[in-house]
Amino acid sequence: MNAMKLGVNLFIRKMDELSQAESLAWDDLHTSETDLNQAFLSRTYINQVARLNPGVRILVGYDDGVPVFFLPLQPRHGFVSRFGVFEPAGDVMTDYFGVVAKRGTQLSPPHLLAATRGRINAVLFTHLDQAQARFGLNGDEHRTGLRTRLGLPARDYWARLRHIDKKIVTDTERREKKLQNEVGPLRFEWQSSIPDVDLAWLIETKRAQYSRTGKVHAALFQKVYVDLLTQLSRTREAGCSGILSVLRCGDQIVAVHFGLRCRDVLHVWFPAYDKKFASYSPGRILLKHMFAAAPDEGVDVFDRGEGDSQAKRDFANEEHRYARGLWLAPGLRGRAASLAISVAWRVGSP
Repeated sequence: MNAMKLGVNLFIRKMDELSQAESLAWDDLHTSETDLNQAFLSRTYINQVARLNPGVRILVGYDDGVPVFFLPLQPRHGFVSRFGVFEPAGDVMTDYFGVVAKRGTQLSPPHLLAATRGRINAVLFTHLDQAQARFGLNGDEHRTGLRTRLGLPARDYWARLRHIDKKIVTDTERREKKLQNEVGPLRFEWQSSIPDVDLAWLIETKRAQYSRTGKVHAALFQKVYVDLLTQLSRTREAGCSGILSVLRCGDQIVAVHFGLRCRDVLHVWFPAYDKKFASYSPGRILLKHMFAAAPDEGVDVFDRGEGDSQAKRDFANEEHRYARGLWLAPGLRGRAASLAISVAWRVGSP
């Protein structure tokens, strides 16, 4: 690309300032580039974030008069925002970060930030997927992400898994049968028939879980993130659709999961279960039913997000890498932003 110049081939937009051509270009790039097939990079998701956070800004890059990349950001909370410190739009709710860009686009974060002329001097980020390296975007600290790819034919996934890991399949089926014998017949819904009720149950159950484990600052204790979850649960777009799946015994909720679907990918995002059923491994049983329903729903990949745990490993068959890091503008502006971040960490500013 040509050198970035603000107002010429680089623009900083609010979501409602995007032109129709820019909106269409974002959607087209998100659809056509398979390694960008994540709901969190969709214009739909960022638009829902921006409805609740007016600080969201989009860096829009042009080449030969055509929009070729979009980078959604928001000011970092606290006093560091005065130094032009930004973070991914959606902050802790956003499980993928990066640009939606045309193939062949190459970016240099220092040069890009320098071109904003002091409006954005630093970007502190997590969840930068390894696919972003092809655009020149990298981080320093790498973490594992796990996925379950159902493969072809997708409806045979569970039978294939039985040959690969008979123990996990047999144990899950045994616990499911025990649950049915001791509690009652199971009923599964890929998409909840009473979403407002079931989403409220999920949020309260997750809050109780966070309280028990000392995560008192978790996202779902903040109204803005609950509102975002509620908005997304009603969103039905190909690039970003809320999926609220439920497993019940009679009228009792056993387990619930809320995730975001992007075409054939389902992001496993907020799972919850009634702790009185914990001995039955309800999360595993719910996933089993979701795997079985997925082929008819057109889903092939369950993305478990960042983190490596045995619960995620149980069904994972694919790894990828996420990066965390800090991009800085060159010179005094970047150094001042970096110093502000260091001070915020020392004084315990969140």
